[in-house]
Amino acid sequence: MGERMMAGLKSIDCPLFKEIRGRGLFIGVEVNGDAKVDGNKFAKIIAKHGLLTKATHDSTIRLTPPLVITESEVDEVVEIVANASKDLVQLNE
Repeated sequence: MGERMMAGLKSIDCPLFKEIRGRGLFIGVEVNGDAKVDGNKFAKIIAKHGLLTKATHDSTIRLTPPLVITESEVDEVVEIVANASKDLVQLNE
């Protein structure tokens, strides 16, 4: 499931993403340092879309889903992050 989530997140075309990294289901999405928004704002945007995350180091959000997550739930997480990234781009403008 970690590989599926990582592949899905990396397929999101967001100019504000600096790096997506992780091991297994422990995944971090880093926002570019030169952006006007940060990981804290991104975590709040994602929460409004229905997914709880944790901002770390002000520029990264941490995704740590349960190990029993299903394929459809992984796909839902990726969709939520993709939709939230569009809001993040609008907020950055």
